[in-house]
Amino acid sequence: MCGRFSLTATNDELNQRFGLVLTQNLKPRWNIAPSQNSLILKSDGLTMTAYMAQFGFSSLKTGKRLINARSETIAEKPSFAPLLAEQRCLVIASGWFEWSAPKVPWHIQLADGRVMAMAGLYRADKKGTPSEFVIATTAADGRLSALHHRCPAVLPASQWSSWLHGDIPQAVNCLTPPQAEFFNSYPVHPEVGAVASDHAGLVAPYEGHPAPSVADSSHSSGSKTAQDNNSQPDLFSV
Repeated sequence: MCGRFSLTATNDELNQRFGLVLTQNLKPRWNIAPSQNSLILKSDGLTMTAYMAQFGFSSLKTGKRLINARSETIAEKPSFAPLLAEQRCLVIASGWFEWSAPKVPWHIQLADGRVMAMAGLYRADKKGTPSEFVIATTAADGRLSALHHRCPAVLPASQWSSWLHGDIPQAVNCLTPPQAEFFNSYPVHPEVGAVASDHAGLVAPYEGHPAPSVADSSHSSGSKTAQDNNSQPDLFSV
């Protein structure tokens, strides 16, 4: 699952990556949790428009929030299938957090530290403005599966248009496991588990945890061996 993530990109980075022109500086967030607002992008014609929306779909019946949509069932679940037709978005992040056994938090980011786009769905208010979003998840690949068997569906730039504009089969085809070789990960301080904590120290490497035992990568079929960080390919060019 993906229940916490970070977004610390500057306006210049967002402009270079997504062509966004923001009139106000985006406050850096190191620990975005369900019910909190964060940046999503939706397509308005030929351009992408930025919105701040709440992480997770609220439910008046249960009082709980749906925060993830499994790629394997996203086209079937009543909560997600209608939105898949028309209300797809990109959830913008600098990285995400995952907990490996026994409750060890990790920060996972692109190897070059660039801002990423995760596949998402949004709900709109009565005016049609995005108000809530969920993150699509898929099976984890390679060494990412040593941390958790699920991960967000991080999309390369070549798939942004298909996810936002394609028909349902094209969109679903985008939801494949992101290759572990594009990412690096490192343990962080357990304080990240506290929703109220939000500071730069939460994404700093923390040496107080043992490394996870990386089993063979049979957690996901077709997984590849991770490359050294100095020879990472470019996720945005594939």
